[in-house]
Amino acid sequence: MATVESLSARLATLETTASHEASAAAVKEAQLAMLLQLREVKASLMAEGGGASGKEVEGLKEENAKLKLKNEKLEYRVQHLIKMLEEEEAKNR
Repeated sequence: MATVESLSARLATLETTASHEASAAAVKEAQLAMLLQLREVKASLMAEGGGASGKEVEGLKEENAKLKLKNEKLEYRVQHLIKMLEEEEAKNR
């Protein structure tokens, strides 16, 4: 026969498991409710045109490409100026 201590331990384990299952069910229910809300928000954004239009995206891509090219040119000029300054400093030493 099982002792009182082992029965108490088994009872405690069963109670813990039962409370865990109840908590897990509550968490799952909350997650499902949140998922449904997020789907509603996504659907309303898509219906309202919340995302950028294709023309906007294309315009932004073109602007980005132009800015990258301009940035590269400016970086080249800065490097060239630094090199020239270093050469002048070396001459004046």
